[in-house]
Amino acid sequence: MNGILFLIFFYKKELLLLLHRNRGLPRLCFRVFFFVMVRNLQGPTEKQPRRTREEEATGENAGLTELPTEIISNILSRLPVKTLLRIRSVSKGWRSIIDHRSFADLVLAQSLGSSDVTSLISIVGNIEPTRFGRRFFSLDHQTGFAVPLGQLDQTINSTGQDWQSVNGLICFDIGDLTYVCNISTREVRALPPAGPDFPVHLHRGMHSFSALGFDPVTRRYKVMKTWVSNALNHAGEVITAHKILTLGTHSWRKIDSGPIDFPCGGSVCINGSIHFLTLDLMSNKIIVAFDVETEKFRTLTLPDGALNQVQKMKLIAFGGCLTVLDYEHLEDENSMSLYVLEDYKNRVWMERPIVLPRSWKEDLSRSERFLIGSVRAGEILLAPKVTAGEVYFLSYDVEKGILKKVQVHGLPPSLLRSPVIIACAPIGYVHSILALSEV
Repeated sequence: MNGILFLIFFYKKELLLLLHRNRGLPRLCFRVFFFVMVRNLQGPTEKQPRRTREEEATGENAGLTELPTEIISNILSRLPVKTLLRIRSVSKGWRSIIDHRSFADLVLAQSLGSSDVTSLISIVGNIEPTRFGRRFFSLDHQTGFAVPLGQLDQTINSTGQDWQSVNGLICFDIGDLTYVCNISTREVRALPPAGPDFPVHLHRGMHSFSALGFDPVTRRYKVMKTWVSNALNHAGEVITAHKILTLGTHSWRKIDSGPIDFPCGGSVCINGSIHFLTLDLMSNKIIVAFDVETEKFRTLTLPDGALNQVQKMKLIAFGGCLTVLDYEHLEDENSMSLYVLEDYKNRVWMERPIVLPRSWKEDLSRSERFLIGSVRAGEILLAPKVTAGEVYFLSYDVEKGILKKVQVHGLPPSLLRSPVIIACAPIGYVHSILALSEV
């Protein structure tokens, strides 16, 4: 009976939510599923004597076999990640399902198909009455409610500037080390140390950056790390070194150099390639793509109309397509241009001009700078760099031409008593249950 009360108390809300959101699934599945959960939590009865340790090890979740694994996985995949992390501790049977890579892929597919929009935000301010620092929050765009990510605060010493989410995972550098993090599970993993094969005299003034990529064919994640020296080679090119690590392995491999300097407009992983906006030898902007499967570089020219000398330009993913966002004239003309690579194979770009209503400046006028980003729902996000009394951002729906203000709720009161710094534009991400030890 204690198990039933435990189930009802902790999971009633989630089960009712499933019935409401997933009316397409037979209610009988949920009823049988609920019954199976009760049987697994209820324990032995008079007609079902207590099993030995050997029997428990081999048949701990015999009740689960009353439903096909596909149905159980399908139902479980619709639960929030937070709930999945809690119920995986109920039994070894639940854990074996939830920890399997195929189940993580199913949860990811559900997240990608959902209309919910969530982003990671990084705020710098008085996190406590007497302590100044940085806090991470998960932001629900529909409600504006922010959930603190305390585990990330303790392990990530970075602002999040120019981070990119790949299927709910992010990659970042702290000092010489590279880390990978699952935002939904709060799991952070440090990768093995790595360094360039430069002569010692080239290490002075050297800088580095890392990027995460995903190959949809092999379903493997890889991290590419680049070191850039201040010196030039005999051809007048910047000396660089690249290494790559496949998640799930423990060693970095050296790969051929590519035409890439320090990124100047973010990176985007799409269509199995990591794309960087960088500079060529003439300081003109170009797009460099790194194929995650073949581990080769190639260069993409900017679309016609996108001036390569424009300063305010960045790469984003828009509608599932690689997109160049030019916001050079946003402040003086309220306009932006989206250059969407609609046909990736044939390099066909389509320009989409955007004119914002003048009202967008009314809220941002108090901030000397603003941050710009996007989410997969087809929205352009504008956030003030510095704000006081409230934390918010503006969301512009490109298809509908609607601008709305999203006020962030649930922040610690100490943060709002003095000006706060928005460390980076909201980073849109999808929920993932993938354990970093399983990739």
